[in-house]
Amino acid sequence: MIWLTIALSVGALVTLWFGFRFLNHYRLITGTPTSLIRSAHQGFVEVVGHISDGEGDTLYAPLSGMECVWYRFKVEDLHEKKTGPVNQGASLQWFQVTDTSGTCLVDPEGARIKPDYTRTWHGNTLHPKDETYLHSNVTSNSFLTKELSGPRYRYTESLLMCHEKVYLLGQFRSVGGGRHVESVNDLTKEIITEWKSDYAQLLERFDKNGDAKIDMTEWDTVQKAAAKEANERRKSQINSPSMHVMINPRNPAQPYLISTLDEETLARRYGGYALASFAGLAAELYGLLYLWY
Repeated sequence: MIWLTIALSVGALVTLWFGFRFLNHYRLITGTPTSLIRSAHQGFVEVVGHISDGEGDTLYAPLSGMECVWYRFKVEDLHEKKTGPVNQGASLQWFQVTDTSGTCLVDPEGARIKPDYTRTWHGNTLHPKDETYLHSNVTSNSFLTKELSGPRYRYTESLLMCHEKVYLLGQFRSVGGGRHVESVNDLTKEIITEWKSDYAQLLERFDKNGDAKIDMTEWDTVQKAAAKEANERRKSQINSPSMHVMINPRNPAQPYLISTLDEETLARRYGGYALASFAGLAAELYGLLYLWY
């Protein structure tokens, strides 16, 4: 009875933690106002837009070969006794989301991604693309074995694709457009450090008397040249266009969510998770009371 009590107690604590976690997600989804990309404040925000493109080369889902901007997949061996997929993975390439006001880049790393498109199917090869080869070389004996034993592998693939409507909840940042521009003094120091890392090139440019060192007069020339380049870099940074990004808040109290489910469906789902967790907690507490009273 002691071990059962310990198991129920640990289970109750875990269930309580998940219950409040899901409840917090529900509260943030329903309580965070939707922001436009162009005018969103810097910090934890909610954005709704459409996936416009991937950032980089075109992605193709590894199992189905479908074009997408993000994928997650797993392959499970149904005939293997040990649990867990034999192959799995997810893409980390950024993609773009656009609303009526602008575009932001989205980093999928660390996000809880809940796509509307998830497909599960079965086959007899580790990679479903090899099924064509398998069927073209099937024998009556292998066909009978396949029919009796059933398919060996289960494939599951989730995708985000261009033009889908997407819900984002995470850390929003804007760079460029004159934001976070360093001072001329700081840029000058950085430039001098860069030049000193290639001392031979520095001598070639500024050692006018050919003594293989930079004297005081030449050092003054180096500083003036660096300050001039610093001013040019600063002007370029100020005039650069704004770029908006959505990333992981890395705060346990602030979830990073990406979903092609609409906000209402997503909130209802997390609300259901919270209710189920608290119902499980009630059952575990009842079990503890039943054991000891």
